[in-house]
Amino acid sequence: MISCKNPQYSGQLPSPVSMSPMSDVQLIWPNKELQLRASGEEGCEWVQPTDRRLLVPLKFEALTAGPLNVRANVLAVGDGLDALEALASRTTVLEGGIRLVYIDPPFNTQVNFRQYNDTMHRPMWLSMMRDRLTALRPLLAEDASVWVHLDDSEVHRARAVMDEVFGESAFVASVVWQKKTTRDSRAAFSSNHDTILVYAPSGPKRWKTSRNLLAKDEAHLQNRDDDPRGPWADAPFTAPGFRKAQQYDIVTPTGQVLRPPRGRSWYATEQTYRDLLEDDRLWFPKGGDGSPRLKLFAHQLRGLVPFTVWGPPDTGTNDDAKRHLMSMFPDIEVFDTPKPEALLERIIHIATNPGEVVVDIFGGSGTTAAVAHKMRRRWVIAERNTQTVLDFLLPRLQSVIDGTDPGGITEATSWTGGGGFEVIHVSPRFGRLPSRSQAGAVKRHLAAQAQSPDSPFANERACSATA
Repeated sequence: MISCKNPQYSGQLPSPVSMSPMSDVQLIWPNKELQLRASGEEGCEWVQPTDRRLLVPLKFEALTAGPLNVRANVLAVGDGLDALEALASRTTVLEGGIRLVYIDPPFNTQVNFRQYNDTMHRPMWLSMMRDRLTALRPLLAEDASVWVHLDDSEVHRARAVMDEVFGESAFVASVVWQKKTTRDSRAAFSSNHDTILVYAPSGPKRWKTSRNLLAKDEAHLQNRDDDPRGPWADAPFTAPGFRKAQQYDIVTPTGQVLRPPRGRSWYATEQTYRDLLEDDRLWFPKGGDGSPRLKLFAHQLRGLVPFTVWGPPDTGTNDDAKRHLMSMFPDIEVFDTPKPEALLERIIHIATNPGEVVVDIFGGSGTTAAVAHKMRRRWVIAERNTQTVLDFLLPRLQSVIDGTDPGGITEATSWTGGGGFEVIHVSPRFGRLPSRSQAGAVKRHLAAQAQSPDSPFANERACSATA
């Protein structure tokens, strides 16, 4: 359970904390002028941004023996904000910039789940998000994107916060993900979706040039004319608008003389048309009597621009993810709403290329790290709850490295194991930790694991130690 020391609120409108807001319209909440910092093992504390304790170096302990450099994957046991500060100031792990941030924070649903308490006071939740997004901003690569996964509880307020941190012009899209297929007949509306806010600090136009398209389904390709080059799709041989050089007669195989439809032109000039005709790149439907169509072979097909609505066939559901977790951890109560590997596979595919850095500061059951690893991306994951690290993250990631996790995207990525990761513990500056330290519990778990040499990862030696 998260608790918070709340100083007397002055009643005055707060000002942003140590940063210039990127949006003219700002959301106001109590204690906005303060920072929300981790305190003790589970609590938090409001502090002034000028608090001298913020200048004290964080207690940072490497629990594995490998170097923390630009080639390491890192699991940080501790608060995400503290982990970012420690890694940025004391290691080279984040040099070169973060390409993708995926955050699946507590939704603030005011419900106590088995694995965590989702009942934060709203000012705490807003400050938690604002402070962590602000810390991430200077660590991003030029072509980075930030994806924040929420439900209706806070998504509208989160967008206002993200506008302040990254600027309204950085907004790219709201992705609607269908998280379940069952219906709740007790509710006024049966909510079956989450929203993922997508921001790119460079702006959507620039980010579009570096993001990846989705693979085009080739199942629809046919070979209507037995072309030896293989099956093909077809597209209209017309273009919008009037272009004088693209207004000419086309004679069909049956002798029909065609002109472009009103308000349109042919797709290319007459000479290009003749070249395409000679190369058998045009098809005339309706038995040779129809308007020409351009033949497009598989290697010529452009990828698909992602829709903003994603469904179960492509990106799975919460139930898919729960079944995957239960197959790995049959003796543990798993999370109520875990995210499926198929969903993270799509996000990571769109936003990154192999070898680039993926960051998730709410590690949870480890889906982001598992998928990033299978897709040969580098990753940095933070999780504050030590029991979650011991129960889910460490064993799940070890099974990925060992090649013993058959679920999720393992088959789709042809993953057979390899690589490694480092583990660090970051203690908060505020409050006291219990006498039985978090780091000690993780150390004991690591000591019980069989150590093995590095395995090839992304065609290189990925990490200096396995865990």
